[in-house]
Amino acid sequence: ETEACSRTISRMKGSEAIVSRVLIVLVISISANVALSRATLGSNSLYALNVNNRAIRGYQGHFRNQLSCPLLSSLPHRLLLRGGGEKVDLSGDGGLFKEVLSEGSGDALPQKTDDVCVHYTGTLEKDGTKFDSSLDRNAPFTFKLGLGKVIKGWDIGIATMKKGEKARFTIRSDYAYGVEGSGDKIPGNATLIFEVEMLRWNEKDITNDGGVFLKPLEKKGLGWRHPDKSDEVKVTYTGRCGGAEFVSSGGPVTVKLGHPSSPLPPGVERAICREMKKGSNALITCTPKYAYGDQGLPGKVPPSATVEFEVELHDWNAIYDVNKDGGVVVTCLGQLDTYGPLCDDAAKVKLSLEGRVVNADGTKAEAPFVGPEEREITVGDGALPEGLERGLEKIKKGQHALIRLSPAYAFGSAAPPAGVPKDATVEYEVHVREVTPTYQLTLPDKLAAATRRKEQGNGLFKEGKVDAALAKYDKAFKLVQYEQGEGADADAVKDMKGTCHLNRGACFEKQGRLDDCVSECNKAIEMKPNNVKALFRRGKAYLGLGKLDDAQKDLQQVLTLDPNNAAATAHINAVKSKQRAQDAKDKAVFSKMFGGGKRPQPAPAGSAPAAPAP
Repeated sequence: ETEACSRTISRMKGSEAIVSRVLIVLVISISANVALSRATLGSNSLYALNVNNRAIRGYQGHFRNQLSCPLLSSLPHRLLLRGGGEKVDLSGDGGLFKEVLSEGSGDALPQKTDDVCVHYTGTLEKDGTKFDSSLDRNAPFTFKLGLGKVIKGWDIGIATMKKGEKARFTIRSDYAYGVEGSGDKIPGNATLIFEVEMLRWNEKDITNDGGVFLKPLEKKGLGWRHPDKSDEVKVTYTGRCGGAEFVSSGGPVTVKLGHPSSPLPPGVERAICREMKKGSNALITCTPKYAYGDQGLPGKVPPSATVEFEVELHDWNAIYDVNKDGGVVVTCLGQLDTYGPLCDDAAKVKLSLEGRVVNADGTKAEAPFVGPEEREITVGDGALPEGLERGLEKIKKGQHALIRLSPAYAFGSAAPPAGVPKDATVEYEVHVREVTPTYQLTLPDKLAAATRRKEQGNGLFKEGKVDAALAKYDKAFKLVQYEQGEGADADAVKDMKGTCHLNRGACFEKQGRLDDCVSECNKAIEMKPNNVKALFRRGKAYLGLGKLDDAQKDLQQVLTLDPNNAAATAHINAVKSKQRAQDAKDKAVFSKMFGGGKRPQPAPAGSAPAAPAP
């Protein structure tokens, strides 16, 4: 207690520090007498115990009224509340008494604004009637301490509890619900008794089942991002079980999350990914399910043991499997402390570039096959290998990254450059210097980039690479999606949007996604009602969906606009052929229902109903 208070007093100046030191010496001396009296427990000692307790309680008001430091104002509580069943007057006026039932662990106490989590049972002092219990609901209660979110007696009393402590509070009505009471269960002017267990404070339930808790420590970290479950993290850690250290990194080390070689239990990794930021540290508690299970860690952690890890996250390398097939893997080395725009599609980028072949054993060739060199490119225009441009879209201005490409995403069927064997995996080291993101481009630049992507898509479509073509059309549309323009630019924007809808519809038709094809054609027709290509494509899609009336309507409109359209004529004939086939099918079904096609005749008035045809 002396050490904790001395650290606070060292920051004080003048008379406040002198008075504080005097009071602390006095309180510690009285506390020593309390301990001596408890030890001897003679009749005179019992008297001395009561006298000394009253003396300490008398100083509570002075601490509370004269000193602004929370640690000093709570000092009498810290010195007294050590168990033993003694009732302590926390309020100094008999309004709030505390009795420690079971001591907690450590010396830390919750502070104002902390998120406190407790279990409790509340009863009326008058007759012992239970009016509420979190235990009955099996749901701990969480609230912010010291902000009036709970009754006054709780804000004062809970602030004196250590982690794991159980205590009984007797709370007079003016520290509870006053003359009005609360609801039907707590009458006015009622004194209440609460038995409370301090579970934790400022700890987050990572797994939502009580299996992993994270408590932030003094370093809050930077930014808002957290590592992903497949990233490489640079951490310092210490693992303890029952207070005894069983593992320590000894300093910063790099750990591949999710990898069998990771020294961190699954629960610790989950907590890092969910809550920790660059530069932050935390205490992470894991139950056996999320630590070492029923087997434990031989020689270090016993079976079915709960463990604690103190972790500091220095930095991490974000890893992206761009196509989810291992063909383009980006490793961003470290996290930026400031915002940087992404090298998104059509962004103008200045970068340094160096490429090396990756050997069969995973090492890289000593000599690069390209660079190091400075380049200025527009992402997605095709100046670099496709896989490299796809990888760049994950990198921000100012970042240093590695982009590894499998043969298919490096040079594909094209001849590789000098120094690169056929079917070789390559890795590029990239430093992104400057980025002009897409949203900062002028409208003419966006239209030019959209035209480039539309042309790329057309080429891919002709080669039968429908998925790749669709991706290019999607990027072209994204560039002008929210643009309007004026004059000639407005017409160009409208034409580009209509073309993208029409071409996407063609891709969906090839993929057999006829409903999506109809949707895209609808958008193109909405922009240009007499769009012959869109009407024709929608008519074909309706034909494929069996919506013959809709198909004939669209195709007939095509012939009205273009009487010599042979394809539309052929498809109208196909519609008529399908209609005849459908009529014949319907006739056959009808015939079976009513026997050889004989329709039932209406019976003469007054006659009996006709019998069914044989």
